[in-house]
Amino acid sequence: MADGSFSSGSYVRPYISAHGSPRTLTIQQGSTASTAIFKIGDPIARGATTNAHRAVLLATGVTANLTSFLGFAAEAVSATGSLTTKITYWPADNETQFLGVMKTTLASTHLGQVFNLRRDSTLEIAYIDGAVKATGVMAVVDDWAEGSTIGDTNGFVVFRISQVSRQAFPETS
Repeated sequence: MADGSFSSGSYVRPYISAHGSPRTLTIQQGSTASTAIFKIGDPIARGATTNAHRAVLLATGVTANLTSFLGFAAEAVSATGSLTTKITYWPADNETQFLGVMKTTLASTHLGQVFNLRRDSTLEIAYIDGAVKATGVMAVVDDWAEGSTIGDTNGFVVFRISQVSRQAFPETS
């Protein structure tokens, strides 16, 4: 049983997709510097009501962005101050599974269960919180990633975003 540790390289990425290569979409960046900086693998959501057509970084809180989740940044984008700058992301659709870390000791009872997707603001990565279920953006754990097994602490898992948390995927041109 391995004891894993997270790093900034532990970001979420597509694992498998019915499309073969993972699908990507684009959306405008957030309108302020604090919401317009994205690193690859960052979880993104729609902005607040007046900025619902723009992407913002998923808040770190457990219940934040429950039904406005879009997917994960497929590229790094820095704040430019331009509302025309777009970010490419991997949508959390029903045909794509993602690879990410789960903060807990992996157990067989986790498979098929729903857990919260959270963001570690220190490491700047998204992770599945094995201690919190169904109060935020929800990730369904489908399998262990190669190299992770039952009993591992902080192992990699294959997951998908639950339908409740997924947003329609606007593609801007």
